[in-house]
Amino acid sequence: MKRFLLFVIVMGIGISALQAQSQIDEAKAKFIYNFTNFFEWPKEQRSGDFVIGVLGASDVFYELEDFTKGKKVILQSIAVEKFSSRKKVSQCHILFVGEGYTNNIPSLKKKTGKNTLVISDDKEGISKGAALNFLLKGNRLKYEFAASNAMNQGLKFSSRIRDMAARNY
Repeated sequence: MKRFLLFVIVMGIGISALQAQSQIDEAKAKFIYNFTNFFEWPKEQRSGDFVIGVLGASDVFYELEDFTKGKKVILQSIAVEKFSSRKKVSQCHILFVGEGYTNNIPSLKKKTGKNTLVISDDKEGISKGAALNFLLKGNRLKYEFAASNAMNQGLKFSSRIRDMAARNY
């Protein structure tokens, strides 16, 4: 009986942790989509699909794919691409770099070309060149913003992105 009770408690904790992580991944997907409202891409990138690439974060990819289904960025349909390795990364409007790939941001930016909004999921992301980086404060998802990194990528942005950031660089 004690073993069964212990098993039930451990399973309950595990399920709660999975649900919490799922909620965080869902929130990241919603943030990524909403970031499109605060940035402006050059005219030559305003036709065809609006591509959001995801490297390394499968759960965020699935949440983003589900959340953006049928949505648009202005007139562009959204296409979410999962890159299985850093070698497969190609041109996109937004690149979400999951944990474990942060050190690759400088070389990834060369592959995606100019005008790609790079978002990281690691505290080192900003120092490696990401314009936005997710962080948890308590149990709330927040982001930090590096205006210089966004400008270096040739992106124009609304001052509201800076105003809403938990930290600015």
